[in-house]
Amino acid sequence: MCRYLIHTRGFSLPTYGVMMVVAYFAALYVILREARRVKLDPSKLESLTLWILVGIIIGARVWYVIEMWDYYSQNVGAIFRVWEGGLVFYGGFIGGFVGGLLYLKVSKLQFGKVADVFAPGLALAIGIGRIGCFLNGCCFGKVTSSWIGVEFPRRWNPPVYETHLRNGWIRPGAPHSLPVIPTQIISTIDLLLIFGILLFLRKRKPFDGFLFYLFLGLYGLHRFIIDFFRYYEGNALILEYITLSQAFSIALMIISVVFIIRGLKKTKI
Repeated sequence: MCRYLIHTRGFSLPTYGVMMVVAYFAALYVILREARRVKLDPSKLESLTLWILVGIIIGARVWYVIEMWDYYSQNVGAIFRVWEGGLVFYGGFIGGFVGGLLYLKVSKLQFGKVADVFAPGLALAIGIGRIGCFLNGCCFGKVTSSWIGVEFPRRWNPPVYETHLRNGWIRPGAPHSLPVIPTQIISTIDLLLIFGILLFLRKRKPFDGFLFYLFLGLYGLHRFIIDFFRYYEGNALILEYITLSQAFSIALMIISVVFIIRGLKKTKI
């Protein structure tokens, strides 16, 4: 865990924020390179990424605040401390998707073709972003006694720290760390694999939109599985068995299968 690359009395540079910037520019490089290959206007796609980025940040933070409302309802000022972590992918996905659709409507770009250009870059960005989560100590897994466990200091994260105290997992004044499953690194590996698959198929796709819908299905499957190993507050569960993110993952997998089958049928016709 390394929350700050630079930390002095007058200046701090959060590692999480740095990795988000690295993720953005890595994705932008892949997107613009792919845009040139399929003869799309790179300048329009660059503007599109900014619309999507704003939507991602707003949506991701809103989702996280809702999940941790017991804490943030008593600490309203902390809602805006995005640099401390606390961004949920699916909230960001919804926000970014809405922002992207608005720009596509204004610029009159074709959804399927543009979405395929973005799919590999999106997978890469999320994978790099999870490294930021690991260094920041957020989005960690459940407590484990396995050799894979990694200890993260918890005092800096009030929602998690207060939950551990409430559940009796730690004592007041005791060292605030427990070995947990490094779900962030596992997620990074999975997303890089998805990135590789999408790159391999980009010249073999049967129809426009295929790569994007495939990304939705593969990420949904990954997130559904990894959430069984992630630590969540009790109020993140629905039906007492799965998280809200897992329910959204199921929806994404269904959407992926439906639109891929639909696209393949149209291609045959």
